Amino acid sequence: MIDLGAIDIFSKDVLACLGILFVTLILFFILITVIALLVAYVIHGNREKLKNISSGSYFFFLNFALFMLDLAYVPAKKVVNIVGGNPDILDRVSIDIRNVLWRKKFSEVPPKERIVILPQCLRSLDCKTTFSSIEGAKCLKCGKCKICKIVEKAEKLGYKGCYIAPGGGFVRRILEKVKPKAVVGIACPYEVNAGMIEVSNRGIAVQGVVLLRSGCVETDIDLDEVFHTLELGCKNEKR
Repeated sequence: MIDLGAIDIFSKDVLACLGILFVTLILFFILITVIALLVAYVIHGNREKLKNISSGSYFFFLNFALFMLDLAYVPAKKVVNIVGGNPDILDRVSIDIRNVLWRKKFSEVPPKERIVILPQCLRSLDCKTTFSSIEGAKCLKCGKCKICKIVEKAEKLGYKGCYIAPGGGFVRRILEKVKPKAVVGIACPYEVNAGMIEVSNRGIAVQGVVLLRSGCVETDIDLDEVFHTLELGCKNEKR
């Protein structure tokens, strides 16, 4: 038996080992951060090519890239901020990768098992709807914002429902209540990425669409991109 009392935790040998371990961990996280930044840079520069990937032969690399981005997310964002870059790039790249990885499974889910989650910031300032912490808000179809057109398109395709999120925690609640098999999430880069992680961790197929303009009120979205995403796997559907 080892006599723990005989071990001097402040001995030079122990402190040296701890120092080496600490430096090794620091170097490891620096390496991971550098790799994550390089991955983000390469993929961001080839976004259009990434969207056209359908072969599973690329999925190993994409899964590895996503793992690195998730692992080094916080330090990588801080580095981008320090050098004056746009930290949203990390979220956008992660979203693009997740969209590719989940696209096939999403396309296989019938619209009646899909839902759309929209941000309240996309509403008009004149919106008269009310919010529920459980089901969000229901679009009144006043036509004053693009939510109306998105809801109408989703209904035409036979989607299970469209929900305007009132704030944090809503995604988790609506998933537990509605139990969809696929989700389309629309929001700012950070919220879409976080939401896709929440949804995909439950094994639910997910696709994300990022706002054209972020902010707290009257944001904007590319309807063509939203409609294209909604139509994935839907045959003979016209806008």
